[in-house]
Amino acid sequence: MKRFTILLSLLIIGAGFRLFVLELRPEGALLAAPDEADYLEISNNLWLSGDFSYQGKPTAYRDMLMPLLTAGVQKISSGDFKLVFYVQLVLSLLTGLLLYLVALKRFAENTAYLVMTVWMLYPAAAVFGALLLTETLFTFLWVLAIWLHDRLDEHGYEMREALLLGVVLGLLCLTRAAGAILLATVFFYVFVIRYETPFAERARAVSLVLIGALIVMVPWMTRNQLTMERFALNTNGGINLLIGNNPYANGGYLFDERVQGLIPHEARTEAQRDVAASSTAWDYGLGNIRKTVSMWPTKFAYLWSTDMAMLAHFAPVRGAQSLAETLHMQPLGALILMAIPFAVLVLLGLSGFYLVKKFPARGFFILQLSFAALAAFASYGLPRYHFPLMPAVIIGAAAYYEHQPWNSAPQWRRLAMLLAIGLFMGVWLFETVKIIGWM
Repeated sequence: MKRFTILLSLLIIGAGFRLFVLELRPEGALLAAPDEADYLEISNNLWLSGDFSYQGKPTAYRDMLMPLLTAGVQKISSGDFKLVFYVQLVLSLLTGLLLYLVALKRFAENTAYLVMTVWMLYPAAAVFGALLLTETLFTFLWVLAIWLHDRLDEHGYEMREALLLGVVLGLLCLTRAAGAILLATVFFYVFVIRYETPFAERARAVSLVLIGALIVMVPWMTRNQLTMERFALNTNGGINLLIGNNPYANGGYLFDERVQGLIPHEARTEAQRDVAASSTAWDYGLGNIRKTVSMWPTKFAYLWSTDMAMLAHFAPVRGAQSLAETLHMQPLGALILMAIPFAVLVLLGLSGFYLVKKFPARGFFILQLSFAALAAFASYGLPRYHFPLMPAVIIGAAAYYEHQPWNSAPQWRRLAMLLAIGLFMGVWLFETVKIIGWM
């Protein structure tokens, strides 16, 4: 009874916070913010005609599950897409509940409650719930897959658990192709890291996970082959590679006329442009390896910039010429609220993973973070992209909180930890200075 009361109280607090943030969003911000209007148009077309199309043409540039969810909401509500924000609110609350269960497997119950509390009051989680973007759905499926991985491990790699995990990972990839990061994490962790398990069991488990994922993904990929001439989850992968690998790349999102001009003019369709962009990016990257590698720290810095950047989506400023200019015009209190909790969580999470040598599936969470960094190195860094990784960061922070490893750690490990903390704080200081306008 006590557990039920605590969990219900935390869910109510989380719901109230998210409703409060939802009401704060300025009128008309959705149409002015990046990407959201695209998702809304595709959803409208799905609801009205059943076509996954944009500006009158079939498309696969945007991943399919979020527009499909929004179109389903519109069908139920006779065209009112705003109900999707309440669906996202529920998904965000369920994410917190799943994160509690994931933490409970690793830590004491009070620590698990603290993990859930952190998620319920994490500002970025409330902000993304108010945006018509993939992040809330994507992160829910991400944490659901983590929980299902725990179940797979508990039940000795049973067929049903492996297939179910694969299906959820397939849905994750349909929400955003970047879900392949977690699919690769599961594959590598189960097949390689868990070497104490007999090889046959590991091979069977990962095969079933892949089968479950493919059952979900292949129909959409087949549609893309027939409609877009591209057997892929979307037609933006090559574009993303090009954004991060070209002579004008800055490590973040920069797709101006110069970069677009690198795509050959004979590439006219979405699929052709995607393939041509990928080829151009590979040619540049392999032909300029030193420049490519030297850009990695910048991409990493963009990836782990603070949550302040989310305010450019939540409250876009018309006429602003840059992200820094947009954020410079945001209220100081909002910037602090978005920056400080994120920074504290990242520093505690980093310390937990580095200083706490053992807790269940520690390597599984480290792999997620590592593969996400590799994805940024291959393409580009964007602060939005660290949001699905924050549940793993919170688990790392919980490990630090529970074990309190600082005093028992060797001096050299503490020194290395301080150097890493200094690097992250340097990134955030540079970001702050840019926003203030001193650079």
